[in-house]
Order: sequence, then structure tokens, then C-alpha cells
Amino acid sequence: MSSPMRKYSLLLGVCIVCGFAASQESAPTPIAEVGLNYSYVHLGSAQSATSSQNGGSGYLEYNLNRVVGLVADFGGYANASALAGGNTATFTYLFGPRFNWRKSRVVPYTQFLFGGADTGLNGPLASTTRNGFATAAGGGIDIAVTKRIAVKPIQLEYITARPSSDSFQNNLRYSAGVVFRFGEK
Repeated sequence: MSSPMRKYSLLLGVCIVCGFAASQESAPTPIAEVGLNYSYVHLGSAQSATSSQNGGSGYLEYNLNRVVGLVADFGGYANASALAGGNTATFTYLFGPRFNWRKSRVVPYTQFLFGGADTGLNGPLASTTRNGFATAAGGGIDIAVTKRIAVKPIQLEYITARPSSDSFQNNLRYSAGVVFRFGEK
């Protein structure tokens, strides 16, 4: 390899190493985060056929430190259906810890949430709505666009719901959206 080629290769290597080191700097930890998401829920249970619901979810996260945050997540999902002239709908309210890995502007996380799910029908058969225990376990990625705004390209969770003693649902929820960050620790 000629001398100028070595210099360029060495310069390129130094730039790559410096860029990698700069990207590994610790990301600031916001005091709180508010997320607004589009959500798709795939419902499945032993008692009925599977179905899909579209909707939205929102959450508030209070960060205890750079790793652990406490999350309150609320979501509403619906599937227009000809079933008995109504719409199937689900509302979730979940709370629990989130574990963030804040090493760069890309923040992967996992969370384990517990709470409830209100599942049933709206319309003429609204009396069939059932409320029960629910859990969600999964994770996602937030990518900082600015210091105060991040995008969430993916969040995948396995959600279980037990709306009554004789039914159990296994659900998959995909979410994507925007995150607003407030304050700094």
C-alpha cells in the first residue's frame, strides 16, 4: 500500500473510532417523558376467533434515575365489526417499571406493566363489556431527534388479559409514535 493510501486509511480509521466513541456518550436523562403512539393489537383467545384492533396509546414515564423509570400507560383500540351491530373495543390501563439503556441518542428499553383491560362491545351490546386483570411485557427503541423530542419506530409487547374467570386473551401490541422529554437529571 502506498504512503498516501496508508495516510487516508489511517485517517479514515481514526474518524470511525472517534465517531463511534462520540456516539457512545451518555444520553441525558429526562425527568419525565410523555409518549403518544399509534397502536395495533392482535387479539387471540381460546374462546373466540382472533381479531385485530387499531387505536392509540399514551404514557407518562417518571425517571427515577438513568436506568429505571415508572410508567403509566393508557390505550384504546377498536375494530369496526358487523358482530351484533357493534364495535369491539379494548381499553388498557397499565403501570410498572421501565428499564432504559441510555448510552447514546438511541435508547432501547424493556418494561413490565400490570393493570387492567376493559374488553367488550360498544353499541347495542355495551352491557357485555368485561373488565379484568392485564399484564404487558416487552420493549422498544426511542431515537432522539432533538434534546426534547424522540421518535419511537417500534415497541412490541405481549399482553395478556383475563376479562372474566372463564376467558383469557393472548395479545400482541405493536406501537410507534413520538416522545416528548421534559427536564433533565
